[in-house]
Amino acid sequence: MTFSSERFALLAVGLFLMPSPVEGQQVPLQGINLVERVIAVVGDSMISMTELDESLNAMEARGWSRPTGAAELLEAKLEILDQLINVQLVIQEAAKDSTLEISEEELEDRVQQEIDGQVRQFGTLGALQRTLAEQNMTIAVFREQRKNIIRNQLLQDRYFAKRGRSSASIVVTEEEARAYFEENQDLIPERPATITFENIRVQPVPTDSAKAEALARADNVTALILDGEDFAELAERFSDGPSAPDGGLLGWIRKDGSYLEEFEEAAFEMPPGAVSNPVETSYGYHLILVQRVLGGERLVRHILFEPELTASDVELSDARAELFGDRLRAGETIVDLDLEADTFELPLEGIAQASQGLAVGLQNASVGEVVGPVRVNDPQAQNTWILARVLETTPAGTGEFSDFHEMIVERLKTERLNENVIEGLRSRAYIDIRLGGG
Repeated sequence: MTFSSERFALLAVGLFLMPSPVEGQQVPLQGINLVERVIAVVGDSMISMTELDESLNAMEARGWSRPTGAAELLEAKLEILDQLINVQLVIQEAAKDSTLEISEEELEDRVQQEIDGQVRQFGTLGALQRTLAEQNMTIAVFREQRKNIIRNQLLQDRYFAKRGRSSASIVVTEEEARAYFEENQDLIPERPATITFENIRVQPVPTDSAKAEALARADNVTALILDGEDFAELAERFSDGPSAPDGGLLGWIRKDGSYLEEFEEAAFEMPPGAVSNPVETSYGYHLILVQRVLGGERLVRHILFEPELTASDVELSDARAELFGDRLRAGETIVDLDLEADTFELPLEGIAQASQGLAVGLQNASVGEVVGPVRVNDPQAQNTWILARVLETTPAGTGEFSDFHEMIVERLKTERLNENVIEGLRSRAYIDIRLGGG
């Protein structure tokens, strides 16, 4: 398939994994590395051959085939360079307006939304990390690249918005959107097979006396903290959690459901430097220290005090799990059991992260079938069982038009809206293109 500007435009929509250098890097002329080949000068900035090559590499990673003929390759490079120039012009104009500010918190939120979307697309965080590793990239590098790209994109969006332009009056027909989608079929990522299921977790419940003893330990350590002892050192000495050797360090966390609701609620209500009162979760009691706050993220340490479980607590839990499985297979519902359930749609790889046994059981299960009880992999949830009922199975396949329809329509509207603005900027700007044959 030949290269086209329409094909290139879809690459910048953000539908796919690789961050595109096309979305803007502004490099001042002063202090540039002299070994860089400058292929265009735009105002007081330059575009290097390295940036163009990175764009080509990113497009190839998405499935685009580099032309073998010299003339066709040059045409592709010139079209990409034209887009880079357009982005550069808008960013330069936006940078002149001090009212077009992008907060760090907003950037962090936008980046996390993108990463969450990529995790859903690839099935698990591990699968995303492996894909990035194949491109010699870590999740931290990916995050920073996306942050820079999103910052530039927001600057562009707000620049156009401030000019009083609206896409509300622009009409994109279903046929136009579908044609755009069909033109780029080979770039659509494969959707993994998924299983939708409802599940319940059954775990031992400590006695009231065991919980009281754990809370008393938490209160004792709280007193040591108030006396000035170091939180990290106390975590190493007293925490029952796996982060104890690291001084209870959990790292930067977000309020996104990665941790238990009670834990996140407490952590995100606290100012930097504060230590919580004991916070009860299903794991036990936590003392939480918020060390730093950056946008929507918090650097957190914690000390966990787990109530001691007896052998009889575990035996009772095991028996309950077997009983619930028998009742579900006999036709009762989770509501009948007076239990709370979570519903998930995940690929098998994502299910296996929670339980290899559950993944094996669900792999060939039919709709309505009950799987379990099976053990949870998490060492923090020892003696925990999972029961699951299959609600739906979705085979693997190419992403469908409906998955991308809204994004394509908005992209086409934006392109049409911005054409006149870009033409105006180009007519007033100094542009020197130095990319020639070869």
